[in-house]
Formats: sequence, structure tokens, C-alpha cells
Amino acid sequence: MNKEVALVTGAGRGIGLATTQRLLDDGFHVVMVDLNAEPLATNAAALLEAGGSVEHHAISITDRAAVSALIASLPRLDVLVNNAAVFWDGKFDDVCEDDFKKMYEVNVIGAFVMAQEAIKVMKRGARIVNVASRAYLAGYAHSPYITSKAGAVGLTRGMAFDLAERGIFVNAIAPGLIETDMFRSLTPERQQELIAKQPTKEVGQPEDIANGIAFFASPRTRNVTGQILTLDGGRSMGISIY
Repeated sequence: MNKEVALVTGAGRGIGLATTQRLLDDGFHVVMVDLNAEPLATNAAALLEAGGSVEHHAISITDRAAVSALIASLPRLDVLVNNAAVFWDGKFDDVCEDDFKKMYEVNVIGAFVMAQEAIKVMKRGARIVNVASRAYLAGYAHSPYITSKAGAVGLTRGMAFDLAERGIFVNAIAPGLIETDMFRSLTPERQQELIAKQPTKEVGQPEDIANGIAFFASPRTRNVTGQILTLDGGRSMGISIY
């Protein structure tokens, strides 16, 4: 295949779907991965009909055997975007251990599994982009999510050091408040509370994050690794945290 190949997890909707569209616009063949088969297949079919160079696979990113088989089947792999994640609100006192483990398993270990399998076939110049969150700085009523996204940042930095000599660049995006299913899962009151704390008084769009991911995914982006790009409408400037 002459096109560079990018694999995007959580590609069935939201940031993952927007990223797929942006990478298609940039000339990639995109491998769409998502656990939820129905929206994945529907959106992949629409992209194919529009002329996009895509394929889709409904697998769990924590299933190493499935991940390994998929990556081994690809003709090449130039970019991995670790976007898949789970989220829920909840005060610290109310968090159960199983929920804490589940979030860490998907948001951190899933990205670890994907990356560890990906680097088996990646060549010098390949890029890995992890989707973290501005929430890794701290926040209210979602400590498991904060912990998992802090883990994603740590994983990015650790991988960047370990893979630098092999010429594989690893960076992360830290979105703020974005209009996705995660945001829409919050109560209207909680949504308004978070919007009020935005310097822009606006909710970002998935396309905003896709544009940041595209920067790190570009073959023209060289000599950049271990960096965290925060796209949060100014929330990280030091004003009150949510």
C-alpha cells in the first residue's frame, strides 16, 4: 500500500470519528477500531461511500490476541491514535473499586496493549498519539478518570523515552470540554457548571481535537516527542479547576 496507514481506536463516533475524517483528508488509509460494532460499521460505510480509504474492526483494545492479529494483518502501520476511553462522573466517596479498575484497564492498559503490539511492525518515523485529557491536572467528581488520564500522560512520556532511539515519536493530546457522548452523559446542570468555567464559555468540538492529533500524526512533524498538547479553551491557564 502506497498510502500511510493510521489506526484509530474509539473511531466509531466523537473524537475518533472526527480524527478518522481528518486523517482521510490528509491522505491516510485509516483502520477504524471500536468496541461498539453498530456505530462503527454505520460510520465506516458512510466514509467508504464518500470515497474514503477506510476499513473497520470491532474489537476490544484490551484483548491482546485480537489486537495482535489485527495489526499483523495490516500491510504497514505508520500512525497509532489511542483514543478509546471510558468515563463517568462520581464523587470520590461513591466510587467503587470495580469502576476504578475498569476505567484504568481501558484508558491506560488498553493504550499500552495497542502501542506494544503496534511497535512490533512500526518502522522508523512512525508516530503514536495518545488522547489524554486536561483532567489529568485535577478535577471534581471523577477521580478514577483523572487517575487514568494522568496515567496516559505518564505512559506517553515513558514510551517517548524508550522509543526515541528507534525513531518512533510519541505524543499526547489533552482535550478539555468537548461535545462528545461523554459530555452529553452529564446532567444539564453539570454541563452548564462546566461551561461557565470555560474562558471561552463554549464547548469544544471533536474536530478541534482531530486537528491537534493530525499535527502529531503528520509525517512532516519531526523531532517532536514526549509532548502534551492541551486543547481546552484556556482552562489550563490557572483559573479555577472543575
